[in-house]
Amino acid sequence: MMAGRRMMRGGFLSMLFALLFFLIVEFLLGMYINLYVTIPAMNGFSMMGFEPLYGGFPVVMAHMFLGILIGLTSIGIMILSVGTGSQRIMLGSAGLFLSVLLAGIDGLFFLFDGQNNINSYLMSTGFILAMLFSVLLLIYAGPGSLYESRGMHH
Repeated sequence: MMAGRRMMRGGFLSMLFALLFFLIVEFLLGMYINLYVTIPAMNGFSMMGFEPLYGGFPVVMAHMFLGILIGLTSIGIMILSVGTGSQRIMLGSAGLFLSVLLAGIDGLFFLFDGQNNINSYLMSTGFILAMLFSVLLLIYAGPGSLYESRGMHH
């Protein structure tokens, strides 16, 4: 039983570190888009409502793909958190998922609904909350945490 928990903890922490890396890359891509890419207005005559040949299209698509990967990773973290038995970790994982969901939904609204500043603001708020919950989860599940003090490390 303990070996299973150790493997689950290892998987949980691995996913959490991967998520933090993805969030950092996502932030850098988002800042690049914000500073250097002009997203054309939507119209009904091109793929997904905008011309795929504009200069920033590959960066925007990478940003969207990475956002989907972050969403799936946050779901995996939430599923693995149940195996820890820690209410703090489960609540932190749920907060992480909801933060990623907020950022993702507002990112889509920003892109497809006129690039409103409120959507950009909510997207960045979701990102900041996701980083906060990720750090909290590292504190809760990392070395020297309550996770270890309850005998879950052996």
